[in-house]
Amino acid sequence: MSGQRQEMELIKQGSKSSKSSKHALKRTGTILSDKSSSSFEDSRVTLLLFEKYRIVEMTRFCVIFACQILAILQYESSFQDQFEQNFDSETTLLLYLIFFQTIVAITLTLTSYQVLLAYQKKAMMVTPQASLLESNLIYGLIIEVFLMIPSPTPFTQRIKVPFHQRYTDAPRYYYLNEILTYILTCRVALLINIALKFQAFYNSQIGRLCRLYSTDFDTHLVFKICMKDIPGFTLMGLFCAGMLLFGYSMEIAERALLRDETSFSSYNVGQSLWVTLITIATVGYGDFYPTTDLGRISMAVCVFWGVSNTSLFTAMLYSMLQAETSEELVWALLEKANVRNIMKAFSQYLFVRIQKLKIKAQTINANDKSNYKEQVDLIQETLKAISQMKRQYRDIDGEATMVMAKRKFKDINNMFEEQISYLKESKRLQLLTNINFQYCYKSNVNSDQKHKQSSPHIQTYQTDDKQSKDEAFFANLQDNESNLLLMDFRD
Repeated sequence: MSGQRQEMELIKQGSKSSKSSKHALKRTGTILSDKSSSSFEDSRVTLLLFEKYRIVEMTRFCVIFACQILAILQYESSFQDQFEQNFDSETTLLLYLIFFQTIVAITLTLTSYQVLLAYQKKAMMVTPQASLLESNLIYGLIIEVFLMIPSPTPFTQRIKVPFHQRYTDAPRYYYLNEILTYILTCRVALLINIALKFQAFYNSQIGRLCRLYSTDFDTHLVFKICMKDIPGFTLMGLFCAGMLLFGYSMEIAERALLRDETSFSSYNVGQSLWVTLITIATVGYGDFYPTTDLGRISMAVCVFWGVSNTSLFTAMLYSMLQAETSEELVWALLEKANVRNIMKAFSQYLFVRIQKLKIKAQTINANDKSNYKEQVDLIQETLKAISQMKRQYRDIDGEATMVMAKRKFKDINNMFEEQISYLKESKRLQLLTNINFQYCYKSNVNSDQKHKQSSPHIQTYQTDDKQSKDEAFFANLQDNESNLLLMDFRD
């Protein structure tokens, strides 16, 4: 008895251990922490990380944009204060806010790239052991951090950077905060890059499709999609961003020329905007031009911006004015109708001339031979013009139009072939169904006959062996398969 009890206890312990092992094999991961290993990405995790990345990018955009606005307000309010060496407490407070927002923006940039790296790991774009320094994201991180480090601070308010005015060699000076504000305007390019991530084309699903077709999923792809889908709004946004970036940077660069050690004068912002406009438009009248080194650097970069913007605008106009297939066919038909009308007019004129010559040929004199010859030459020239118009009439459609039309009919034929293959498959399934139906029908008839013999007073319903409508249709299709003629394009 004790041996049987020990065996029963061992069996119970084995069942408990098997249950615990099965329970341990169950999935214990969640959306946030998935411990199960799989060769495919979990779309729930990647979607969550991607949305987290977009939220961080939106926060970063707001912080950088607010920092830009505060820098402009601080520069405008402190220009006269810098000259008088009398800085207000409000200006110092603005500088502290700008400095704090710059630190927050850099921190958000680091966080954003960390989240993007986690997204790429879950999407299996990089290895799970890869760090930020080992991935390609480190280059973009370094560039963006270097763009955000230059910022006006309350510790550099009174530091001057002297220089000599070009052509006059007069002594002038910048404040270091002005140069830092000048560099800070370059963050507009960073704002444009972040703004592209708020488009509807930038989402996790499109990223998965790009990985499927081995395409880079970045803002460059989103920019190309925007140029194809909304080219007008995209170019308008680039133009306005260029006007703000280069116009204000040139104002900072040239405004220092209006002050010296004893006095200063007002500056017209319209001149900077005018120079920026004619530079972006690649016109360059030369009535106003930058004279400082910083101003020339701004306009040099503005030249490349303007050439790129103008090229994109030309490509947009070309794509908008390019004729579609239906429009080309309509224009060909209109041109044919016009040529046909001209040929009719020439033919009527030719018949009238020939009739007049027939009448004059009966009463022609020796003096009228020269006039008669001129009329004959005119008729021959008219015949040549009609023959040329006939050749033009035949060549209006052109080879390209014919190839295009044949391609359209080929696509239609492919569509019909797909439908025919579908009908053949349906026919095969219908035959299989009929075989099963006949087998079931025979078994049912045998059972009905037995049941009728046992109970003759019950009425039975006989089925007809004629073909159904579907069977007749498929039979007709099989007979006409050899003589089936799809749509054919003929000139």
